[in-house]
Amino acid sequence: MAQALWTGGAICAAVFALAFAVAPRSCEGGLETYFWSGVAAIVVLFIIPVAMRSDLSALKRAAFGLGFSALGAATWMGGLFVANVRIMCRLF
Repeated sequence: MAQALWTGGAICAAVFALAFAVAPRSCEGGLETYFWSGVAAIVVLFIIPVAMRSDLSALKRAAFGLGFSALGAATWMGGLFVANVRIMCRLF
């Protein structure tokens, strides 16, 4: 379980750090990069407990996967707002 937690934490930290890297260039493709990286991270965060915790039942692995994904989504959205990534660049 510790290896799954460390891997999930590293992915969340990478997504959070990526928000600060793309924030200055959010209108020049940074937002798209951050969006697709977050989607990929959420998918991987769901797969991590399912693949690493073979000692649990399928229902418990799915529950852990959903929990990891929820934590990843919260980190993803938190990074979006803390790093002040611009969502709307121009109105017209």
